Amino acid sequence: MRRPRRLALSVAALGLALAASGCTFMSPVQTHEFYQAGDGTNANLEVDGAFHVGVRNAVLVMDETGAPTFSATVVNYSDEDLVVELEGQDEGAAVFSTRVQVPAQGTVELGPEEGQQAVQIGALDVLPGTILDLAVTSGDLSTTVSLPTLETTLSHYGESEPAAG
Repeated sequence: MRRPRRLALSVAALGLALAASGCTFMSPVQTHEFYQAGDGTNANLEVDGAFHVGVRNAVLVMDETGAPTFSATVVNYSDEDLVVELEGQDEGAAVFSTRVQVPAQGTVELGPEEGQQAVQIGALDVLPGTILDLAVTSGDLSTTVSLPTLETTLSHYGESEPAAG
């Protein structure tokens, strides 16, 4: 009588272990796939199926006065220094343009903070939430991706110092 009970419990435990571990068997591991982890967009220029140049987390943030700030990181995966051109477009018309010199196997951060390369943008007639185009070009390679415009009501895009009073 003890033996059938042990056998039944062992089979049940084995079945439970297989059922619990099998639920992720067909699910892809997210760390094996490149994905958008932030609010901005990513762009890739590839050579022979390998990353050559990348733009990471590109976003245009509009403050309460409507002044735009462009932020992104440009990544050079090649073994030579590259110039990467970025052009923001609204319905085909350029709204800003910049050239970024990126060292071999290096990165350059774009944005308004210290240590970042600033991108000059004039007044824009777009509302936060508008999706612009971002053309990324390096040599003969180019691609165009969507560029979101956000506002500073998101706390991580607002001012770093609280207002006095």
